[in-house]
Parts: sequence; C-alpha cells; structure tokens
Amino acid sequence: MTAETNETILIVDDDPTNVKLLAAKLNDADYTILKAYGGQEALEVAQRQSPGLVLMDVMMPGLNGFDVTTQLKKSPQTSDIPVILVTALDGSDNKTKGLEAGADDFLNKPVNTAELKARVKSLLRMKRYSDQLKARAFTKEMTLSPLNDEETVAELRLPTLLIVEDSASDAKLIRSLLNNLPCNILTAQSGEEALSICRNRKVDVMILDLMLPGLDGYGVVKQIKEKAATQVIQIIVVTSLQDIDSKVKGFEFGVDDFLVKPIHFNEFLARVNSLLKKKAYHDKLMGSFEAAVQAAITDKLTGVYNSGYFQHCLKNELKRANRHHHPVSLLMMDIDDFKQVNDRHGHLAGDAVLQAIAAQIGGSIRDIDILARYGGDEFAIILPFTQQKNAAAVAERIRRAIAEFAFTVNEQTSLNISVSIGLAEYAIGAETAQEVIHRADRALYATKSDRKNNVCSGQQPAP
Repeated sequence: MTAETNETILIVDDDPTNVKLLAAKLNDADYTILKAYGGQEALEVAQRQSPGLVLMDVMMPGLNGFDVTTQLKKSPQTSDIPVILVTALDGSDNKTKGLEAGADDFLNKPVNTAELKARVKSLLRMKRYSDQLKARAFTKEMTLSPLNDEETVAELRLPTLLIVEDSASDAKLIRSLLNNLPCNILTAQSGEEALSICRNRKVDVMILDLMLPGLDGYGVVKQIKEKAATQVIQIIVVTSLQDIDSKVKGFEFGVDDFLVKPIHFNEFLARVNSLLKKKAYHDKLMGSFEAAVQAAITDKLTGVYNSGYFQHCLKNELKRANRHHHPVSLLMMDIDDFKQVNDRHGHLAGDAVLQAIAAQIGGSIRDIDILARYGGDEFAIILPFTQQKNAAAVAERIRRAIAEFAFTVNEQTSLNISVSIGLAEYAIGAETAQEVIHRADRALYATKSDRKNNVCSGQQPAP
C-alpha cells in the first residue's frame, strides 16, 4: 500500500488495550487509524469520518458488534463500509448471525497479524469498488442519458457460479447448498477445466477447492487474477487445510474469501451472497465506466467518434507509422451546400442527413478505419496501412455511395446529397498530425472551390 492511498480504518472495542493492539498490528501499513470504545461512539465516528473499513469487537456493553453492523448497513451513508467482526466466540452460528447482520468478514481472537492484513486488504478493494461506483453513478446522472434498457437486461441476468471440485460427492454437496439461489451453476473437476470454462463463459463467483489434480487451486487463482482486465471473478476457496499460512497465501494470490471444510450451510450461503454483492458492485461500476468512456469519445448525434478522439487516434496511428514504417492516409470530407438543407427543411432534417451520411460512410470502410465527425458537417476518416492511391479509391467509393443514396427527410421529401473529399497520405517522419490535417483540408477546399462532389489528393510535403 502506498502513501497516496492512506486508507482509513475504524477500530472499535470497549477495551482500549485491544484497540491499541489491533492498531499496532496494522502499524507498518499506511493506514490512518480511527478509534472508538463503544457501539454508539462507533456509529457517530463512522457517520462523521466515513472510514474505508470498520474492525470491530463483537462483545461490547450496550450496542454490541452485531447491533452496530446492522445500523451501519441500514444507513445509506455507511452501508458500503466493509465490516470485519473480531470475536472470541466459537461456532458458525455466531458467524452466520454477523454475516446476516451485514458483516463482510470475521476474525477470531487471538488475531493473527498476517491474516488480519490479508483480509483488510481484500475488503478495502471492495470498498474502492463501492466508492468508484458512487462517483461513476453521479457522473452518469450529470452527463449521460439513461441506459434503462441495457441496465434492465444486466439486472435480469442471473449470476453464474462455478464449482471447481475433483470430488464428485463434495461437488454434489456444494451444489445442493446453492440450489435455492437464483443463479446458474456450473461444475469443473480440474483446474484446467475451470480455466477453459472461464475463457468461454462469464463467471461471477468461483467456489474452488485448493487440492486439485494437475493445476492446483493456487495456480487457478493466479491465472484468473492475471486476466482480471478481461473478466473479474470473485473466488471463495473451500479446503480442508486449516493452517493460517495457507489462508494468507490464498489472499496474496487474490482469493476473496476462505472456508474450511466441513462446510456450515448458513455461513456458506452468507459468504457466497457477500461475494455476489461484491461482483454486482464491480459489474455495475464497469458498466457505468464503459458508458462514460463511450459518451466521452462519441458524437451524440451520429454515433461515430468525436473530434477530440479523432485527434487522439490520429496521433497514435502516426506514431505507429513512424515506428513500423507503414502508410497512413487521411480523408477530410464536407457535405456540399449543407446550409441549404437546414434552411429549406429545418435542422431536424439536417440532423437526419448527418446520421444517414455517417451510416453510408461506415458501410464503405473497413473495421480498422476510424470515422469521426470533425465539425458541423465535416467528417474525418483515418485509413491505416493505406497509400494515397488506395485512399483515393476509398474516397471515391464513399463519394459515389452518398451521391447515389436517396436521403429521406420529414418522412416524405427525398434529397440528393453530395460530398467533397480531400485526402493526404502521411509523410513518415516529415510532418505532424496537424500538418496532415492541414494538407487534407487544403485538398478538400480545393475541390469545393472547383466543382464539388469530387475527390482531391493533397500534394506530399517537400522532403
């Protein structure tokens, strides 16, 4: 953990010595420690300070740890704060009670330092998901149109649980415990089979045995977490290993939770539900993030890229051209007499023409080509791996497709629209992105001042 993160942890215990001890165990990590010595004080500090995590004793006079957890989870201001309950109580019933109250994890006294740090680190990752989600949701409300249909589909998709267990009887038992959950359940008998399923299916939560033939559970976790950029899977390890070192190693590899056999029904369901919640946080966050990114780079009217993203892409393509010495050409295109369309038929008709032209261009270029709306009625097209001669053929294909297309506006009026196109091939290492744009622009205005509805190639710069 770096100094920039400076996560805040609230430690709650009616015994000041225990608070001091837990703070000392976290001392070498860069945490800001808040302290409370009773349940009511814990609620007040949490409301006031919004810590990243609460580490709390169960047995306290007045409001105990279960009571405080329940109230924290009921309040919108504190509901997303992860809670670890610390207890000397034995038995899964107490763990289940805490998990049902909303606790995210449990630690038994005496607290092992390595396990404490591993569980704190894991749950702080979930808190960051939650915090980012709130920020993205706010940005989306302020800047994006609602995505109701997409969000409804996402909400209706049942989560998928993958059981990875080489013992058929154990797999059957785990599956029976999950039967009442609204989810799709898959099974795998080896680590290799589990990875194959994850490559071909979206998996939300994996219930993983550590002791597998061939690739063991640690190897599965390592490979999945390395590919977290393409699919994030919450992993709960179920194992007969009871030593702390195995747990800590699991958390270091990226395991999200740990259960020791024999499995207790209620605790197991509570932990699986907790991971499903964490996965839902992540999926909703990423959906909002991707929508925000798409909105930031897309022209809202036509659905093609906007000018800012075009500039970014052109610079990157020219860098690649310099590095690998491959050709890149640029088309700048302007709609002929577009002002007359707006003046005669209204701006809604003009918008419909722009949308239809964008569709015509999109149908005339390759997937690797980059189409953007450069200005009001001007489009730009980046053609990677394309010399000027071939770019001229592409431009002519676009010009002809638009000239031959009947544009319908106001549901009845048919218009004939033409475009003028200027093009320039990038002189590798001899000019900047702005200079390429300037040459293509000059060619565009040369053809517009000549006879419109035409293609003109710009002159190469002098070496």
